[in-house]
Amino acid sequence: MPAGKAIAIAAMPTSILMGMGLTPTLAHAKPQPDNPFRDGPCVTAPDKDAEAEEKAEKEQAAKEKAAKEKAAEEKAAEEKKDAEEAAEKPSAGDDSDATPATGDSGDTADEPEPEPSPTETENPLDPLGVGDKIKDVFTPDDQESESPAPEPSASDDTKSDATDPVKDTVDGVEDAADKVTDGAKDAAEKAEEAAEKAKEDADRLNPSADPLAPDADGKKPFPCVVEKKVDGDSETPPAPIPEDPWHLEASSLLLKGADYQGVVNLKTPSGKTKQVLKYVISKGTDIGDLHQTVEGPGGETYHIRSAKGATSTIRNGETIMYTEKISGHLFGLIPITFDPEHPPPLNIPTIYFTNVEVVQAGQFGGTLTVPGFNQEITP
Repeated sequence: MPAGKAIAIAAMPTSILMGMGLTPTLAHAKPQPDNPFRDGPCVTAPDKDAEAEEKAEKEQAAKEKAAKEKAAEEKAAEEKKDAEEAAEKPSAGDDSDATPATGDSGDTADEPEPEPSPTETENPLDPLGVGDKIKDVFTPDDQESESPAPEPSASDDTKSDATDPVKDTVDGVEDAADKVTDGAKDAAEKAEEAAEKAKEDADRLNPSADPLAPDADGKKPFPCVVEKKVDGDSETPPAPIPEDPWHLEASSLLLKGADYQGVVNLKTPSGKTKQVLKYVISKGTDIGDLHQTVEGPGGETYHIRSAKGATSTIRNGETIMYTEKISGHLFGLIPITFDPEHPPPLNIPTIYFTNVEVVQAGQFGGTLTVPGFNQEITP
C-alpha cells in the first residue's frame, strides 16, 4: 500500500477501507432538513444586571434633564415678576416729581391773590356785576360754551413722558421673559420625548422579555455561542488518536441522531493532552462533496475526495466523533463555530451544516462510503 494511503488511513476513520478501490453509483443528495429554529442570526440572551443598570442610568439622566428644564422655567418666571415690580416703582414716583416749583421756599400760601382789574367788569355802572349774574341765570348755555377747556398741567405731561419709557421697558422684559419661558417649555418637551424614547428602549431591552421566546410559528432563535472554558473529563478513545488532526471540507454535513456529550480530554501517543467535543451519531452521516486532508512528512498534504456533487455516507452503527473545531452555516442560515472553548449551546438531534469545515482529532465506527473515491498528494 502506498505510504500516502497508510498515513491517511491512520488519521481518518478506519472505515475508509470500505471506500478504497470502489466506485459505486453516485448517491443522490437529499433535500435539506427543515430548520427547527427561527430564520436569522443567533440571539444572545441579555445580561439582566447590565440591562437593568443601563435602564436605571437612562431614567436618571431623563429625570435630571427634566429637573434642569423646570428650574430654568421657574427662574424665567421669577425674573419676569422682578422686572414687573421694578417697572412699577418709577411710575409711582412721577406724581411727586411733577409738582411744579413755586419759588425758592416752595411755599405758595404767602403769595397774595391778584385783585381784579376794572376791565373784568364790562358794565361800569354795575360794580357788583349783578347784570352778569342775571344774564348767566337766563343764558346758561352761553356760559358753558364760553368756559375754556382746562389746559393740561405740567405734572400730567411729565407723568406721560415718564410712563412711556417705563411701559416700553416692562413690555420688553415681558417679551424676553415670554421667550425664555417658551424656550424652557420647548426644552422640557424635548426632555419628555427623550425620556419616553429611553423608556421605549428600556422596554425593548427589558430583561423580563425573553429574546429566546418562540415566534408565532413556535420556532425559537438559535442561541449564540459564548466562551466557556471547562476542565473536561479525561477519556480513552477506542483506538489511539494521531498526533495531528485531519481536516474535512464539504458543501454539506448532516448528522442524524446526534448526541453532544460535552468536552473531553484525550491523550496522543506522545502524551500530549488535547480538548475536543465529543459527538455520538447513531442514525448516520451524510457528507456532500467530501474532501479530507492530512499533513504528511516532508510538508506534503494527502487528499481524499469524492466525486463532485456526490454524497458520501456513514452507516452501520454508531460513529464517535472527537472534534477539535467545526464551523459553517447551521441549517444553511446561521454562521457559527463550535470548539472546546465555545461549545454548542444546545444538544440537538439533527445537525445540518453547509459550507462546513471540520478539524477532527479522531473518528471511530460505522461504514464510510465515498462515491468516486479519489486520492492525491500535493506538496
